[in-house]
Amino acid sequence: MIHHSQLERYRAPTGAVVFNTKVRLRLVVEATLWPTAVYLRYQPCGGEIHKLAMGCRDRSLSQLVFELQFDAGTQEGPLFYDFEIQRQQGDLYYGNAADGLGGEGLVREQSDGPRFQITVYRPDYQVPAWLQGAVMYQIFPDRFARSGPLPEKLPARFHQDWYEVPDYVPTLGRDEYIPDDYYGGNLRGIQEKLPYLKSLGVEVLYLNPIFESDSNHRYNTGDYERIDPLLGTREDFKALCTAARACGISILLDGVFSHTGSDSRYFNKEGRYPTLGAYQSPDSPYYSWYHFMDYPDQYDCWWGFKTLPCVKELDPGFQDYILGSPQGVVRQYLRDGARGWRLDVADELPSAFLDHLRQAVKDEDPQSAVLGEVWEDATNKQSYGEQRRYFGGSQLDSVMNYPLREALLGFLTGALTAGSCMRHILSLQENYPVPAFYALMNLMSSHDVPRALTVLCGAPQADTLTREQQAAVSYEGEALQHGKQKLLLLASAIYALPGAPCIYYGDEAGMQGMRDPFNRAAYPWGREDSALVESFRALGALRRRFSALRTGYLTVTAPSDGLLCIWRYSRDGMGALGAPLEGAALCIVNRDPDEACCTLSPPDGLNTYPLWTDAQTGEATALQEGKLELNLSGFTARLLTAK
Repeated sequence: MIHHSQLERYRAPTGAVVFNTKVRLRLVVEATLWPTAVYLRYQPCGGEIHKLAMGCRDRSLSQLVFELQFDAGTQEGPLFYDFEIQRQQGDLYYGNAADGLGGEGLVREQSDGPRFQITVYRPDYQVPAWLQGAVMYQIFPDRFARSGPLPEKLPARFHQDWYEVPDYVPTLGRDEYIPDDYYGGNLRGIQEKLPYLKSLGVEVLYLNPIFESDSNHRYNTGDYERIDPLLGTREDFKALCTAARACGISILLDGVFSHTGSDSRYFNKEGRYPTLGAYQSPDSPYYSWYHFMDYPDQYDCWWGFKTLPCVKELDPGFQDYILGSPQGVVRQYLRDGARGWRLDVADELPSAFLDHLRQAVKDEDPQSAVLGEVWEDATNKQSYGEQRRYFGGSQLDSVMNYPLREALLGFLTGALTAGSCMRHILSLQENYPVPAFYALMNLMSSHDVPRALTVLCGAPQADTLTREQQAAVSYEGEALQHGKQKLLLLASAIYALPGAPCIYYGDEAGMQGMRDPFNRAAYPWGREDSALVESFRALGALRRRFSALRTGYLTVTAPSDGLLCIWRYSRDGMGALGAPLEGAALCIVNRDPDEACCTLSPPDGLNTYPLWTDAQTGEATALQEGKLELNLSGFTARLLTAK
């Protein structure tokens, strides 16, 4: 018995579909199973389960082919389906594979196994073209670059030495580590480094929070309308946006809208602000933003942290302050020059709030972007008992693509075979709408996970180490050499895949570090690994040079456990986003230390290209009898192109 959700023979069209698309599904059943009836069972996002009888369109002595066409409907979000095979000997069910990644499924005797998915989205859903395929760069503002005189009033814990390791022990007089040490990175420093970012091919700059706060990460907002004085002023921010735009770089801001800081103008627990905060009086204009169980000291807070009181996002006052026209926070900063927002903990924001936020952002600037922090495949995410519909067309343009990061790191560290990694990539392609798939933030590292280089050097799981033990994790010698080689394999794959490849500041310079705060050290200006930086520059140049890497269709193959092939190509002279595109590209990654000799069969449509040329060396390889013979040294990746 077989149904393969990624092959048009069994499902047409494959992938996500717009409202009211007629989808043809086919299930092939062995004749010896003697089915009496076959049904499609499907469930629109958040809806009821429906059953439709499938007709037998073809039969032979060995198999029966059941088929139907159904309307995907108009409910945004994931539609789930499987098949019920009724028999006198006992009913069977055919659903998704055990890993839930789509493709060929499994037969079960139980009716409640994993189901296949079709993401259904609005026909008017559009993602800003400037985000699709763009090279991104993420900056933790306190740690990237410092310019100009230091503020007169400095924090108690300020690093005069830019190259010091971040503090990780409890502040004197406290029982726990508090992120209150600073390096003095600022907006002017970022602006001065724009030529460097441009040299890397950066087109989108994502900044971790820049609003006033009493922590170095600034996720406990003190005042949404004020840039943190250590970083600069609103005028500095406007100047940065203007200068970045002149370099062809768009800026994404980090919006923390699920909670504020307890030390803020809105809550004002410490009494440092002149405004009347919710903690100080029920008469505060912000009182309705928060949920108090026992006023004033018992209140709903983010993951139990008393310094992060949760807001009621659907409170009319809060919504008007953040989203309202014309002075809503998200609108103000778009007018200042930002081109979009990355939403912290998007899975903790109510769906109605996300609907309103997207509308506010698009009303202010239709070409602005909304990107969410979601750690899983966001097309089928469930949170707090709700099936989310992030990619139905009314909420997000993109998300941080942690699943891709985990799959590629798993492949490069040997935890996954190339075939398993391929399944993860093709599942993402199957589930995301095309406009979003080509805009996913394909990160290598971030402020919340160990740096990729550290992982690829062989670091243990951060969860198994104390903070003191994490501080001691650093690599040199052969382990570091191999780690850097694998980092370039990771970057090569990410730059070859659809989406927006994202560098976390310093990854390109060879920075190491376990989890927070060790992944948030200061950028090592003057001490970079210059060869690594040049390699990232070269990848950026290749992505600009070969349009197939940005907008080409995607096929992934796995010739062996240690070889991963990423094929990008046009169809009938067009790319996946509907613009003209010629040619094809192949990125092949050898994760193993030994040389690999492989014989590749190009996917359908690519065997018409007679010559494949190495994009870096110029070496040409001819297709012979429909096969491509290639040699790869250990720990290497090659990019070949064809016209």
